[in-house]
Amino acid sequence: MSSVHIIGAGVAGYTLARELVSRNYAGSISISDAQGLPYDRPPLSKSLQVEPFAPVSWYREHRINLVQEEITQLPLPTADDDWVVLATGTIPRTLDIPGAEFARSLHTAADARHLARTLDDGMFGQRVLIIGAGLVGAEFASTARMLGAQVTLVSSSNAPLAHVLGEDLAEQLHAEHRTHGITTITGAVTELGPGYAIVSGTRHEADLIVAAIGVEPNTALAERSGLDVENGILVDAGQRSTSHRQVLAVGDAAREAGQARAVHWEAAMDDAAIAASTILGTPAPARSIPWFWSDRHDTHVETVGDFSKVASVVKRHNRRGKIQTVFGLDESGALVAASMIDGGLMSKAVRKLMARGITPGIEQLEDPQIGPRELGRPAP
Repeated sequence: MSSVHIIGAGVAGYTLARELVSRNYAGSISISDAQGLPYDRPPLSKSLQVEPFAPVSWYREHRINLVQEEITQLPLPTADDDWVVLATGTIPRTLDIPGAEFARSLHTAADARHLARTLDDGMFGQRVLIIGAGLVGAEFASTARMLGAQVTLVSSSNAPLAHVLGEDLAEQLHAEHRTHGITTITGAVTELGPGYAIVSGTRHEADLIVAAIGVEPNTALAERSGLDVENGILVDAGQRSTSHRQVLAVGDAAREAGQARAVHWEAAMDDAAIAASTILGTPAPARSIPWFWSDRHDTHVETVGDFSKVASVVKRHNRRGKIQTVFGLDESGALVAASMIDGGLMSKAVRKLMARGITPGIEQLEDPQIGPRELGRPAP
């Protein structure tokens, strides 16, 4: 019987198993992960919650073998219809400063549970210092503040996430931390100790320190097995390893040769759908327009497209003069990205426009009276 062995139980690994089930794959499926039952990662920083993708009964029903184990040596396929899929995700970057061991990370279910207990058990108003104001840092800052902590958020920039939100909206969102009682500091952390951090020469006392300075692709297993690795496990357009035709890689650990590595939820799902097609020998689905979201305080933020391609922006403001949406245009004037606050319908509309290659006029993009359904349509 043919088989698929998935190593890694994040969104890419789980989605591949679900895709194979939905497409009636006749072989055996197994998922190996040291953390056990597959769970979704975004809720970890948004709410310190661990949310499994499906109950254990779902895996039993579909005869998926869940194995809680750490794979240290890649089990290469031995038959022509066997597949091994690396969905090993990422590992958190670590601080390279004296006292780095005094900082916690927020990357796994165990991390989230530990931080939740620390915040629940600590005194109201305990001092939390977070290093890094990207997605994880900003979301955890919001959660810690909501749970009654005094939060200090340290960033190297006044506009963290500018590369994915656009400079203007990123700066506005970062500034709004202060309106929710969070102290923001722009500077460099040079030393940590038991209960303190040195930030740009100033000592800050802290009961809890969390480092959220980004992630790296988890390629250790692939490297030990001699697979091609360069800022991710190198794969072709069908998610096959460039060095072994029956080894696939999906999600944050993978990178298509010649392309930038994508590190977000939607791209991982696309990888999984494409990998399922490779395994089944069916045409691969088209990739969706890049999209991700973030929740902080009482704000929901979405980004569509790729701000690295943006040459100019068009901003749309709300009645309070705050930026509501930023549309990004490339050098030819085509719509290639957008970021928005509380704009679920607008996000869907922009994705459809970009998929069809439609760019509304500047006046439409700027006009807050033009809703998602009217955007891109000719004036009556």
